[in-house]
Amino acid sequence: MLFHKFALVCALVVCLTSGVYAQSAEDTSIIPLTVDKGFPIQVRLTEKLQFKQNGSVHGTITEPVYAFDRVVIPSGTEIEGKITGFQKAGRWKRISAMLAGDFTPQRTPQITFDTLVLPHGERVAIETSVTPGPEKIVQSAGGNEADTHEKKSLVSTVKPGKERLKTMLWGMAPYHPQYLPADTPLTAVLESPLDFGVAVFREGALDDMGVEPPADSIVSVRLLTPLNSRTTQSGASVEALLTRPLFSSEHRLIFPVGTVLRGTVIEVNPARALHRNGQLALKLTTIAPPDLLTSSAPQQEDLEAKIVDLQVGHEMKDLRIDKDGSARLVESKKRLIGPAWALIKAGRSLNHNEDSFATALFGAYRGKFLKQFIGGEPGFGLPASISSAMIPPVGIGLGFFGAARSVYSNFLGRGREIQLPTNTMMEIRLEKVIPSANTTPNE
Repeated sequence: MLFHKFALVCALVVCLTSGVYAQSAEDTSIIPLTVDKGFPIQVRLTEKLQFKQNGSVHGTITEPVYAFDRVVIPSGTEIEGKITGFQKAGRWKRISAMLAGDFTPQRTPQITFDTLVLPHGERVAIETSVTPGPEKIVQSAGGNEADTHEKKSLVSTVKPGKERLKTMLWGMAPYHPQYLPADTPLTAVLESPLDFGVAVFREGALDDMGVEPPADSIVSVRLLTPLNSRTTQSGASVEALLTRPLFSSEHRLIFPVGTVLRGTVIEVNPARALHRNGQLALKLTTIAPPDLLTSSAPQQEDLEAKIVDLQVGHEMKDLRIDKDGSARLVESKKRLIGPAWALIKAGRSLNHNEDSFATALFGAYRGKFLKQFIGGEPGFGLPASISSAMIPPVGIGLGFFGAARSVYSNFLGRGREIQLPTNTMMEIRLEKVIPSANTTPNE
């Protein structure tokens, strides 16, 4: 009899416990905290990186990495890796360097970051591929300077005058050490996802997802669709992902990381002759939370938004964003210096006398330094400069050919294309979000 009573009590406890657990499970949402494959982690080197095979690489993460609604890799986290190899430059680039008197091997280090050192000391293994990082923030003509003030301090790469002069002087040497200076920006793209456990949300914690956000909310996104003014067609689809969560004024989650923004390319013009650069404009029109929740999650919603800023590399440093969201390349006034100087040199060559080898060599290196300083074209290299100074007819021919080439490349030739690769980081102002008709807050 005692045994039967004990068994009955145990069965009752199990049933009650199971019921409580089932009720608890129904009242919670469990979300995996995962940083997806392909996510770009922004890194800066903390020390000068010498070009050595298997040399160690040390950096810090400059922008926090979020998963769903929280930071999982804070800004300032250390990251470690190594140089796994070198990519040789193309043949013409190597020949041009040698003609300019630079016999240093032309190569680019292939870097892999493999370890994160979190602030509390935990080491996390990662797999990445590394590319050059963004060097400049391009702000919209209608943007607010305060919108990007904090991030500008993270991406500014202006070298001090002393460091710049040192780099230029080393560039004059026929052979010089190769390195990447400290603070060089890099992007470590994840080759496999990172798992940081799960987040458990109680009933009602996610009820505000998809509601209309505060007016003029600014969100950070990364492009999934590469754009090029030469190859992208007008009307092409564009997709981007939210990289930071958006909260309400009461700190209720509205859009988590991974929220998808979609739109179209509304205008595109390829580069043309007479140095007319490409133009491109896109418009994001819908927004939808990631497919992580149940079917009760908000549906895709209509969106009105404008680009606040873009993070770009050196090759797109002249990019500008108009008030209507159109991206265009502006021409630096420095491009007028090259043709003017080339024409002056061509005119001087008509009355130039024969120089000695020593004088010609000194003049060639002086010209090389000036081109580095003003950012002029490389020209025909040191052998051509020396022979032009020593043999006047050669100088006349090369002088006028160089002037014609400079005028063509700066005024008559084809302009440059706008290129926004995958993972281009952007900030978007959400001017208006229209919740779906079948979505009710706090349902």
